[in-house]
Amino acid sequence: MLTQPYIGCIRLATKAEIDEMVAAKGFRDNYGGQGVNYIGDRLYLEDMHPANVFIDYTSAQPICIDCIVKFVK
Repeated sequence: MLTQPYIGCIRLATKAEIDEMVAAKGFRDNYGGQGVNYIGDRLYLEDMHPANVFIDYTSAQPICIDCIVKFVK
């Protein structure tokens, strides 16, 4: 990526909004476990905290901007 487009946001997402977003996609909270915030059947989501997830101005939905995705070993 050479440039990153500007994305308008209303505010940072809350932990509850992030939990709801990832639960709808099949992930569950890891309850503070070693940097892995959410666990799915095949993937881990790391670095999913309110500073990296915001509420989009256009859709009013949570948008993740800096999530680390790893395969479950």
